[in-house]
Amino acid sequence: MKKLLLLATTCFLAVISITGCGHFHAFKRTSQSSFTIRENATPIKSPFHTASRQSPTHPSVTASSNEDDTLLQSPDMRLAVPIINMPSVETPRRDEQNSDTGEQRTIDRVDYVTGSEPVPPMSLSPATDGETADGENGAAAAVVSASEFRDQLQTFDFPHETFTGNATEDVQRSNPGFGGGYIDAASAYTLADVEQIALANHPSLAAADASRSKAAGLRQQVGTRPNPTLGYFGQQMADRNTDQHGFFVEQEFVRGNKLQLNQEVLGHTARAQAMERETQRHRILTDVRVRFYEALAAQQNLDATRRFIEVADRGVQVAEQRERAEEGTLIETLQAKTLLSEVRLAAEQAEIQYRGAWQDLAAIAGIDGEAPVQLVADPAPSSGPQDWQNVYASIVMQSPELSVAQAIVCEKQALLRRQRVQHVPNVTGQLGAGYDVGTDNGMINLQLSAPIPIANRNQGNISAAYADYVRATQEVKRIEQSIRSRLARTAQEYESALTTVQKYRDEIIPQAEKSLELSEVAYRAGELDFLQVLVVRRTYYDATIKLIDAKGRLASAAAKVDGLLLTGGLESPVDYTDGDGLRDASFGGQ
Repeated sequence: MKKLLLLATTCFLAVISITGCGHFHAFKRTSQSSFTIRENATPIKSPFHTASRQSPTHPSVTASSNEDDTLLQSPDMRLAVPIINMPSVETPRRDEQNSDTGEQRTIDRVDYVTGSEPVPPMSLSPATDGETADGENGAAAAVVSASEFRDQLQTFDFPHETFTGNATEDVQRSNPGFGGGYIDAASAYTLADVEQIALANHPSLAAADASRSKAAGLRQQVGTRPNPTLGYFGQQMADRNTDQHGFFVEQEFVRGNKLQLNQEVLGHTARAQAMERETQRHRILTDVRVRFYEALAAQQNLDATRRFIEVADRGVQVAEQRERAEEGTLIETLQAKTLLSEVRLAAEQAEIQYRGAWQDLAAIAGIDGEAPVQLVADPAPSSGPQDWQNVYASIVMQSPELSVAQAIVCEKQALLRRQRVQHVPNVTGQLGAGYDVGTDNGMINLQLSAPIPIANRNQGNISAAYADYVRATQEVKRIEQSIRSRLARTAQEYESALTTVQKYRDEIIPQAEKSLELSEVAYRAGELDFLQVLVVRRTYYDATIKLIDAKGRLASAAAKVDGLLLTGGLESPVDYTDGDGLRDASFGGQ
């Protein structure tokens, strides 16, 4: 009996030693290794990684696949950007040896979102005010503080109450979704950079310049006088010794001041083409600015969403740890995972939106290459409520589109005057000199001719020219009404976005920040569940995204007003020239 009792005691102590000590050593080993970042970590590449990439305006900045590996060998985890479409968060246990120290480590799971190793298992009891976030009271460490979370979601303000701030600090961040390589500060584009590229490369602007040169050439051509005619004549050449031979010069004299009126008409056409070129320039700049702010908003939306993925992923870790410690439920874990999946989906959608916005901007500006370049906002004066009547008056006074229409009115008016003198007959004079063989004397011939305007007095062309003039005057009124209509829609967008920005900036965001602070205090006091903390932070994230969107819409509306409501930079500029038909009509008097 004593032997049986001794054997049972020995087995019980052995079981205690194996389970308890083994668990303690595993916990200790995980605690020591889980906060170590491997210096020889394999880089996690974006699914959009390309072998090589070169900046369109900075040829010296080239990122090859080898360079990407070099840059990512020692990643700065402060700048790590989460990657979308990664494998499941849960992975089997595995043993790994540190190549630097030779230490064997056991890793339960890896955070595929940030590429870092997980936090160690810890007690999930809320920490009190006087306790640290370590050991049994370390659940708060798995979720960032409210102030840290606010810092993670800070974005740059836009121009016109939009995008101000030091954006260059984030230029070294991984290029989101394209190539996975780090972007140099020299590769960043400001709005002024993109505008300069667009004006230098845009084909529609070159086409407008060509049309302006064409109008200037035609203006010169329609004012030139007709060339004289030099000829030979021979008469009575079949009668022997009676033939006559000679030379003549013929010249048409244009009357009615037709050539000067031709130049006046084409002068107004040339002015219209010059204003059309200026109109096209404003269209290009407006399109570039609107696309730039859309791409910048999409870029910041993606950045904010990817930062929130880290928070949501930590929430999943906490939920799983609480469930293992029997302080949480499976429902909480599933809710945390659902939140993480929703945020990852939002990040995927934001990445698609950002990629599309960048490609649209690159197409408008004529930037080569598919890889996006970091966009940096220029500080600009704040915007506020506008006096739209004054804005309308200013646009009407400065609009090159309206100047084109007014130049066309002047052109049609000059054309009407030109058609009214078309019936004035030109005079053709001929002077000839020759020799009469029969009389052995010289001779001189003089002829004058002119059409008689009896049947054709150009009445139809005069009537058509007057109709064109009336149409041109109505076109001016139409453009004025179009400007008023476009301004009304833009003012609606501007006022709506401005109201949204002010409401979120002055009320909603401060309230969400206050909720973050109070939820952190309540969580540390044990009065608030950790999942409720994540919900509060999701609310702050949603408010931040909506504020970014509103600032983007406000900046786009302000850009349209600055661009005199002219859009459509890729549309072909209008060619108002009609050839040199006026010059041909000036001759003959018909």
